[in-house]
Amino acid sequence: MNTKLNSEARRKIILEGYGNNEPLKVIAEKIGCSLASLKVTASKIGCTRTPKEAAEFRRGFHVPEHKWQDYRQLMIAGQYKARECAQILGLLTQQSSGGE
Repeated sequence: MNTKLNSEARRKIILEGYGNNEPLKVIAEKIGCSLASLKVTASKIGCTRTPKEAAEFRRGFHVPEHKWQDYRQLMIAGQYKARECAQILGLLTQQSSGGE
């Protein structure tokens, strides 16, 4: 987008993007700004993701509190990848993990 957006349109796009869990790069492209500028604006609006929410977004699944210790143990001691740990703990089904 080469046209300059007004601040209200910018806020609306940011809020919708965060609400729909869109990647930050995609949101930044929509409003035509840098990733850093997007994060600053989102912080001012109060719609940023917590570090835990951001990690869940990157992983693509949620680790419940009661399985968090087991997940960490598999990741660190078992040296499994995140998706492998999720499958072992039953957090992902074969279908939701992109399997056949």
